[in-house]
Amino acid sequence: MSQYERLRAEGLNLRRQQAFVLAGPTALMVAAAYGLADSASDRLLYVALALPFALVIAHGVFLVVSRRYRAACQRSSVVRTELARLEQALAARFDAFRMRRKGESFKKAYGLAGRGVTSLEEALAVGMYRERREVFVTAFMRSGVVVRVTASIGSLYRCRPADDPAKWRDHIVRLGCDEIRQYHNHPVHNGDTAPSAGDVRSGKQLGKLLGPHAPMLQSFVIYWNQPGEWRIIEYDAKGNYWSHFRFDIGRSMGIGSDGSGRRAG
Repeated sequence: MSQYERLRAEGLNLRRQQAFVLAGPTALMVAAAYGLADSASDRLLYVALALPFALVIAHGVFLVVSRRYRAACQRSSVVRTELARLEQALAARFDAFRMRRKGESFKKAYGLAGRGVTSLEEALAVGMYRERREVFVTAFMRSGVVVRVTASIGSLYRCRPADDPAKWRDHIVRLGCDEIRQYHNHPVHNGDTAPSAGDVRSGKQLGKLLGPHAPMLQSFVIYWNQPGEWRIIEYDAKGNYWSHFRFDIGRSMGIGSDGSGRRAG
């Protein structure tokens, strides 16, 4: 889990605990108001009026009498503040890349040529996230730098190479490439995915077309968690896959798992 995900889970747990603590006293005060009413219509009115006041009163009382409740509320406030700060920081990472203009090619909009691997993957993660469709990118690498790149924007669940893979061997020889990195995305934002049967089948076909250069091919899927932190898995022609990279906005800012400014170990 990323720092953001840990803090969000902690915040949800704190809110559940607070709701559990307040439920009993609030219910008693609402029941008392219900009992004071003389008619059915009055009962509904009394309950509607009593509920928010009961919550405020119970909350205030527990803040005074319960050190544990008070500490939990203070921690909840810290968590909310930190989550907002992380969201702003993540938005700033995305805003560092301009939006693709209508009709503009994906590779030009995000300046993919000439990037190193880390820079390339961040640009792809931002651009693919914005497209909300599958995007297929092939990066021809030499000494860790993109020397040729193609990109095509597909549909919600399908994409394919922008050029003819049968010509990739010629590009490898001509440009002196030592690696081919093939990326596409799954437009999911729940923090979980796996290569599809179609992904694996496509990887096998590309490997056959590359012939003796097949070992140079590396295949990746980009996806995201709910706030937009990107994850990248690598997979092979047998359908095996493993984590390649997980972006953590908190760690990139040197924030500890408790929301402090300490770098997580």
